Amino acid sequence: MSVTRTISGLLVASVMAVLLSACATGKSSSPGNSSSSVNSNANSNKDIESFHLSDPEGPKVVDEELENIPSEVNPLVEKWISYFKGKGRPHMERYLARSTRYEKLMKKVLRDNGLPEDIFYIAMIESGFSSQAVSHASAVGYWQFIRGTGKRYGLQIDRFMDDRRDPVLATQAAADYFKGLYSVFGSWYLAMASYNVGENRVKKEVMSQYTRDFWELAKKNRFPKETINYIPKYIAAKLIAKNPEKYDFKEIDYLPPIEFDSIALNKPVNLRVMADKMSYNYEDFKALNPKFKGEIAPLTNNMLDIRIPVGQKDSAIAAANESTVEKVEYIADTGDVQNYRIKRGDSLNTVARRFRTSVAYLRDLNDIPKGKKLKVGMMLAVPDRTPVSQRSAKTNVSATPRGQSAVVGVAEGSARYYIVQSGDSLFTIAKRYKTTVDQLKRINNIQRGNTLKVGLKLKIPNGETASENGGRNESRSHKEQARRAALRGPASKAKRVVKHIVRRGENLHLIAQKYNVDYGSLKQKNKIKNPSKLFVGSMLLIPVAQASNY
Repeated sequence: MSVTRTISGLLVASVMAVLLSACATGKSSSPGNSSSSVNSNANSNKDIESFHLSDPEGPKVVDEELENIPSEVNPLVEKWISYFKGKGRPHMERYLARSTRYEKLMKKVLRDNGLPEDIFYIAMIESGFSSQAVSHASAVGYWQFIRGTGKRYGLQIDRFMDDRRDPVLATQAAADYFKGLYSVFGSWYLAMASYNVGENRVKKEVMSQYTRDFWELAKKNRFPKETINYIPKYIAAKLIAKNPEKYDFKEIDYLPPIEFDSIALNKPVNLRVMADKMSYNYEDFKALNPKFKGEIAPLTNNMLDIRIPVGQKDSAIAAANESTVEKVEYIADTGDVQNYRIKRGDSLNTVARRFRTSVAYLRDLNDIPKGKKLKVGMMLAVPDRTPVSQRSAKTNVSATPRGQSAVVGVAEGSARYYIVQSGDSLFTIAKRYKTTVDQLKRINNIQRGNTLKVGLKLKIPNGETASENGGRNESRSHKEQARRAALRGPASKAKRVVKHIVRRGENLHLIAQKYNVDYGSLKQKNKIKNPSKLFVGSMLLIPVAQASNY
């Protein structure tokens, strides 16, 4: 018997074994667009009750082929290394910064499934470790599962939650899938290629070319261009992530590793209210529970598991008991959606164009599977594109459905007031009314560190004052602010600072360089523990003593 026939026979036998298993369970999967025949135990998709950095690590799995990947550097791999060091550097810097948050957790899940830890770097090239990543094909989350695949592997996907955004559950689903792929091909390269293009396509090429050598199949252009680049891209990302300084990636603001405890509840809760009751930042609380799409966490099979900061079970249980909701309804996190009623002739494409968004985003936001048709009169949640001038004219709180981001303004005599809505911040309110955060704080006697409560009535500066002062503040450059503050002299320590509002694309290093101040001093001045987690719109205090030479 020839070697090629032996290879083909073994592959057919292994594929048939997995196909029979898939038929028995009625489940098959692929993370991308292609059809799939591989299945593993989707019911093994389980959560982790707690994860502490002090927990002992389980035994590592060392696979000879995967262990040799770093030495397999060829022109394709070098091309991707050059890309990440050059044009793709901003992307790689973000990926590296996020990687440390999930590395220990995801590698634990992979080890617990008997898989090599280095599969972790597939998530790096798939999503850059962003729970919010959505591809043009509507693949979502860290491991970029499409809806059908996610559900086949036990991930819950509906209007209120999406397990594809959960670092534990999604990694478990990916582990189940990779176990099935490796059992078929006996090659991590081919398993990874299958993860990208689908195992049926890889199986076809392996059997027709009588080889399991990925590089040989790539050389013959047997795969789509994206798949041919998938393995080199993975190797390049892995090499850089394991030794970033070697590739000139220095001073990365790495996120601290995630750790958590959890509590089990029997009633749905409002996560924003719960975080507030615990005196915990809502965005950080949602980062522990990213699978929930909005503020409301509903029950699943009459139970609800919530991840909480380590060591806070008692306060979390007390807060949860005060945060239960009777009616489960979707409430957008950031107040950035409104309702749209489908009209005759509408399609997802036309609605997406009208509201300057994507079909993938609309599908994800409204839990619309592919193939489902829109019906006239159907209500869709869409991005709120209402002009600011029209928003401020809305005056009735009760007329605005929960989850819709209508601005609520109330006139009392000559003064204007605003009722704080879910997802509001002083920055967004100031921008909406063309004023400044400082003015809002001053006129409402808001001290630094105070949090906005939903339902709070804020007084809004009148249009003339807001426009005049706001315009002057906006037109003043950072350098001019620093210079004027420095010229005021040492009259008061409280005045020896310049305020900077974080803009999109900025990080602490860039801001320190902009004002010519010491990075460590800037970090200490603002009591920043996680430099990578700067939110757009947050305010930083710049030490004027250092900034005076800017």
